[in-house]
Parts: sequence; structure tokens; C-alpha cells
Amino acid sequence: MRVVAVVHGGPSLEHEVSLRSGRQVLEHIDRSRYATLPVVIGSDGLWNVDGEGVGGALDGARALLSRRCEVAFLALHGPFGEDGTIQGLLQAAGLRFTGGGLAASALARDKIRSKRFLRAYGIEGAPDLTCPPCTAAEVGRRLGWPAVVKDPHQGSTLGLAVVGGEREFDAAVARLAPGGATLLVERREAGREFTVAVLERDDGEPEALPVIEIRAPSGFFDYHAKYSDQGAEEIVPAPVAAEVAREMQRLALTAHRALGLRGMSRTDLILRPEGSLVFLETNSIPGLTARSLLPKAAAAAGIPFREVITRLVEVALR
Repeated sequence: MRVVAVVHGGPSLEHEVSLRSGRQVLEHIDRSRYATLPVVIGSDGLWNVDGEGVGGALDGARALLSRRCEVAFLALHGPFGEDGTIQGLLQAAGLRFTGGGLAASALARDKIRSKRFLRAYGIEGAPDLTCPPCTAAEVGRRLGWPAVVKDPHQGSTLGLAVVGGEREFDAAVARLAPGGATLLVERREAGREFTVAVLERDDGEPEALPVIEIRAPSGFFDYHAKYSDQGAEEIVPAPVAAEVAREMQRLALTAHRALGLRGMSRTDLILRPEGSLVFLETNSIPGLTARSLLPKAAAAAGIPFREVITRLVEVALR
């Protein structure tokens, strides 16, 4: 029986969401095929493997090898988990893992570089600036208000602020980048929000799952809307024309392939009122909680969560 380490937690702001994703994987994994090894990484970066504290990342990798782990199922979100850091560690240790590799994960996680990269494939995002060097006056002049200020390496809308003017912009920059790190500033696009998950089939070909429309009560799909029981309404299959849904799926597949991702991904889009599509971002390890979007899209396609997990493990083994 294959030994699968389910790695969750981690030192990012998305620690709690990752714990929920990991618990869902442990609950639904096919135990007739896989023996599981729970791995919880604390907010302090220390690893606990199968109930035993083993130390830091290098000690954690050694513990997986000593326990004959064959695949690390990465249920990690945010920096360290999605940006190529743990992928590089596991790759150097000779351990297989789910999701994209080091370079693909690092590129997908960087909202600035991935956006510039995907433009070459005909995938267009909202007009943007980077700060620094841009100023609040320049944002108002070139993008207009409201604008969206993003930490390019965070997720779950934790490193993000919607600002309506210069004073709010300066406060958001001070909060999100107190050390002067580069931020992505985008024009806030009006329109409907959608997401398209991609899951690889048994033959290794990526498949776009049914499109989901996201309707947040506040008009903004923030952390509360994503994870609370009173959060956003998520409609699958999305109520859009078939040709629009197909174009969304095409863009998600293009982004998945162009970025070099593996196993799964999820691409978020805005449909403008006049009908054009705006790229927001592609997630290399989308949420796997009970409320998450990829499992909902898979269920709509007739793929139970247990099979989702099996596909990801088998892709890693191949």
C-alpha cells in the first residue's frame, strides 16, 4: 500500500484554511489504496509527523523518507506552500508531491510575473501598476478609483484591499507592505465573478470542470465570503451562455498549461458587462475544504472528492 503524507498547516496567513483542507483530504482519501501519514506544519515552521514533533523543514523531509513516504499530498496554501519553497525541498529530497513543480508554483504564485507571462498567451488582466514606483496620484490618474491593492504573494484575499481614494491607498500600502515590498495595483473591474477549476484525467490530460459563478453579498469575494456559512452564493454550473462558459474553460486550460502546472489549478475571472473576460489569477493549490470551489466543481462533473484525491496522488506517482 502506498504511503501518502498529507501535509497541511504551514507558516503562512492561510494556516487555518490549510488545516481544513488537510483534514478534508485525510477524511476522504481512499484508505483501501493508501496509508496516510498526517503532517502538520506549525505557524512557526516546525513539523509534526504522525503526531510526533520532528523539528524544522529539513528534519521533516528526513522524517518522511524514514517513514517510506511515496507521495506528499500538499494541502498547503500561501507562501512556503504554493510558491515553490516546499516543492524545492521535496524535490531535492527525492520525494514525489502533488501539484506543480518548483518553477511552475513560483511563477503561478507571483501575481505580477504570472500576469505579465500569461499576456503572451492572450490572457489579459485588469490595467495595473506596481507600487513602488507608482504613487496614489498616479493610480488615480491612470487607473481611477476604486482600485485594488494586492500583495502579489498572498491568497484567500488576505493580502488585499479595495481603496476608494488617495488616503485609503496610502493606508493600504502601509498595511500590506510595511517594509516597502512591491505591491500590485489594479483597476477594480465591474462585472460578474467566475472561477474555473482544472483537474487532470487518468490519462494525464487536464480537463476544465464546470464553471462556477460567485455572488458575494457585499459584492466582494473576501475571506469571510469564501469560508463562512453565510458567505457567497456559488452557482454551478454557472448561468451563462454555453459559448461564454467554453471560453472561460479555454482560458483556464491555457493558463494551466502555460504556467506548467500539474494535477489541478483554479483560475478566477471577471465577466465585464459588455462581455469581455478579465483574468484575475491562477491558483496552483486551490482550497480543498468542505466549502471550497474545486471540490464543488468536481462534484458537478460527477467526480466525488475521493476520486479527486486519487487522481492527484496518481498524477504525482506518474
